[in-house]
Amino acid sequence: MRSKGYFQARIGEPEVVGLGYKRTGVPILGILPLPLLSSKDDTLKIIVPVNEGRVYRVGEIKIEGNSIFSEQVITQIIGLQKGEIADGKRLRKALYEDLKSIYGAQGFVEYDVELSPDLKDNPTNAKEGIVDININIDEGKQYRLRRLEFVGNTFTRDRVLRREVLVNEGDIYNQNRLEISIARLNQTQYFDLIDKEKDLEVRTNPDQGDVDAIIRVSEKGRQQISFNGGFSGIGGTFFGLEYSTNNLLGRGEVLSFQFGAGNRQQSFQFSFQEPYFKDRPISVGFSIFASRAKFFGEGTFLSNNQDAFIDALNPLGSLTTNEENLFTQSTYGVSVFATSPLSEFFFKKRAFTQFSRIGLTYQFSATTITDPPINETNPDLAIPVIFAQPNIITSRITPTFVYDTRQPSANGIDTLRGTQLSASLAFTGLGGDVRTYRPNISYSKFIPVRRVKNGEGEVFAFRIQAGTIGSFATSDKIRNANSLSFIGGVPIYERYFLGSEFDVRGYNTRSIGPIVPFDTFVTTQNVVVANNIAGEPVLNEDISAADAAALTQLGTFTGADGANPLLFSRNYRFVGGDTQILGNFEYRVPVFGPLTLAAFADIGSVFNLRKTGTQTINSTFLRDDQILGSGNLLTTVALLNNSDTFESALFFTGSGLAQSFLLDTNNQNSVLTRTLFESIYCGGIRADCPTQIPEGLTPIFLRGDAQTNALLRLNDAAFDSISDFRTSIGFEARIQVPVVNVPFRLIYYYNPGGIFGFSDQVPGLPLPGKRSGFRFTVGRTF
Repeated sequence: MRSKGYFQARIGEPEVVGLGYKRTGVPILGILPLPLLSSKDDTLKIIVPVNEGRVYRVGEIKIEGNSIFSEQVITQIIGLQKGEIADGKRLRKALYEDLKSIYGAQGFVEYDVELSPDLKDNPTNAKEGIVDININIDEGKQYRLRRLEFVGNTFTRDRVLRREVLVNEGDIYNQNRLEISIARLNQTQYFDLIDKEKDLEVRTNPDQGDVDAIIRVSEKGRQQISFNGGFSGIGGTFFGLEYSTNNLLGRGEVLSFQFGAGNRQQSFQFSFQEPYFKDRPISVGFSIFASRAKFFGEGTFLSNNQDAFIDALNPLGSLTTNEENLFTQSTYGVSVFATSPLSEFFFKKRAFTQFSRIGLTYQFSATTITDPPINETNPDLAIPVIFAQPNIITSRITPTFVYDTRQPSANGIDTLRGTQLSASLAFTGLGGDVRTYRPNISYSKFIPVRRVKNGEGEVFAFRIQAGTIGSFATSDKIRNANSLSFIGGVPIYERYFLGSEFDVRGYNTRSIGPIVPFDTFVTTQNVVVANNIAGEPVLNEDISAADAAALTQLGTFTGADGANPLLFSRNYRFVGGDTQILGNFEYRVPVFGPLTLAAFADIGSVFNLRKTGTQTINSTFLRDDQILGSGNLLTTVALLNNSDTFESALFFTGSGLAQSFLLDTNNQNSVLTRTLFESIYCGGIRADCPTQIPEGLTPIFLRGDAQTNALLRLNDAAFDSISDFRTSIGFEARIQVPVVNVPFRLIYYYNPGGIFGFSDQVPGLPLPGKRSGFRFTVGRTF
């Protein structure tokens, strides 16, 4: 009430009135009691009398005892103007908090103030009063920091802590900068939460004008180690080890090591970071990485290698497949980086520059795919190479900016308060083969809401992310890569995908994004009439030249744009988008110890901001039975050209006959039509046709070399608009596990408005996912 100008407001003696036994608890619709959450109890009503008094306006403001700051400066800090409603709450905050902080920043730690309001009548309005504000300031003595001491750091070296403190021994004591230093020490994550009220002790010596500051710390687990392993149809058998420490040998250095081994995939990464280079707050580091993965190529299903074909369809094929049947993708590279507080360059004493860092990262990597070894050792069982991947060199430089004031909760699981803003602009093209640009921005906010005590409390948190990637040029190697590894000149693994426990929690991994039509046409050449359906063609020398010429002309297809196009198949590809927008919202409630509950809502959209047209991927020419399947060339011709001149015997079930033409050796070696066959051999009734080839008839086949021409129609993608967003809501329970130092999470999700199963936008393609369910994972969303 005093913030509204009621300086004489008084609260009277509360009156308690008994109401008897009544049903209490959580009602349904405000009427019906909810079972288990309501009960019948003795109830009371409490009446609190309040006497408002008159409202007061600001009269004269008189300030005495000030010598460091002028009366004008202090009046501006107070912020009250003569004649306006007197805000008592604002006045007390300005005098006892804001001014105390400002004086403390100048070393006046004994600052004190006396407030004497003089209440008077308002001669122009009897319903209001006037308050003259008399302020008497006792500035005290200016102090210097004599000694800075740390207690509790049994492992971490003193200089590692001292370098985070913005006040040096001998400087004028600055309470504000010391509190910022506490926040910086918390951000190192070396210690349990340091409370500036409880863990910072300030001892003054008035005679000498000195201050001693003692900061108490409690070191926490500085190492993380985890193991993983198992088997899957994609990854085969594997084992992984990860280790990291953020305080190596107590020097504050960061080291991490990751190793993975398996029969299909191997990976290695080693990283090191020195947070203070040459005793300056400049962080430098490097990372070395390498990986190798073996996989079934698309040509596996077109080969004569039955073992590889069967294993590729078997989810446990990783346990039996001969490794020589697999393609191998290898990647290796190195990155180096450096970051520095903005205060190294501008406004060293500003809190904003102390919590802001700018950085620069350079990364070099090379990726290549090699053919299966069996293509060299056994050509008869070779796996066709449908799409080739050359050795691609990526050279990238990324400037970054990060503003981070986040402070951890006492339980070490979540963040209690603070803001993080990060922005980056990756530029790829300083040498190498890739030419892309990628701006990204992310903003996170953590707001304590209630029950904030002992470094814990209920917190509302949100994260907003946006990013896009585009290609400003295309090198010859990328243009000629002839694969789906690059979409519009952008590596497919750098395009955006959403869907996982770390972005939109209710959706399957990489399931949110544009779905692109993928039409496969066929080009054929060297088409002949042969006696065999598979293997090297054996020419039929009995057919007439006219019929042979007509058949080979019908079997010669010219891709998507030629005179005789053949659409062999139509399906879809998940290729991601070039732009992403993501929002995550949470309300976190600590329960006890390491357990936290959270209600969440996620929303995200992935789409293509740039129209890159249709991308063509051409395979190499192979025998028709290798790339289309045995007999499929002839079957396709028959279906497309079902005329009286050329009809195939598709209604037969005999060996090979169902995919052949019939050559009548008794009738001038002419191609027998199906209609004529039914009339002669079936009595005009198809059901009475023989199941074996009658004497005098010979099956013949169209054979040749074939090439697939795949068209990725990017401009016709489904779910390719910013309005095609996906949402997920739900609850999750998190528990912090010792040593691992990351939370284990059980998530219940519900996906309102989600599209699952079959959709008219992508006919024939079942969309993955479920409306609701449970998931278990390790780690944080943000």
